Amino acid sequence: ACGDVMKLQIRVDPRTGRIDLAMTGMVVTPERAVEMLFSEPYLDETIAFVVKDRLREEFSSWATIRDLGAFPVTIPDSPYYIDRVKTRAPELKLQVVESIKQIEDGLKKGTFDAVVLPAERGSVLTLLYPKYTVVVPEPGIVKIPLAYPVARRDQEWVQFVNTWIELKRRDGTINALYRHWILGDHAVDRQPGGCDVHADPPP
Repeated sequence: ACGDVMKLQIRVDPRTGRIDLAMTGMVVTPERAVEMLFSEPYLDETIAFVVKDRLREEFSSWATIRDLGAFPVTIPDSPYYIDRVKTRAPELKLQVVESIKQIEDGLKKGTFDAVVLPAERGSVLTLLYPKYTVVVPEPGIVKIPLAYPVARRDQEWVQFVNTWIELKRRDGTINALYRHWILGDHAVDRQPGGCDVHADPPP
């Protein structure tokens, strides 16, 4: 599954305290933070568009995206994604899908012109479907913090998980796993797709 991009199904919920930890990346939002505890974010992903190569320039900035008007764009059934895209390009015709399989099928068949996904995960899909490329529109990168949901009110367990995350960050484990599984390091280069990241310089 694509982390929290698609709907997460958990039979026993951290909100009830019936499990200690769900080992899946969830987007941290203020609404969720009221209902459950979260570890420190272990990864930030970036909202991007997976588009057919011919549409690369049209999605290179939010201004050019707005110029597309009611252009159809596929998007996961996630309020976090939908709200942020609507805020920046309100006239886009967002077509909501409920599963990553629907997205992969659409990319495989070439029926989708543009799909909203994290840039890092989208890059992996462009390796499989090279007629597509990843574009992060400028200006302003929209970051998506991912963290582990933890049993509610279990502060000691949260502190342990946070320490574990920090140790794995410092010893390079998180970076190595990110580069291998998300960025696709060691994968075979292919053309014409790729990942175009249009980003403001860091502050």
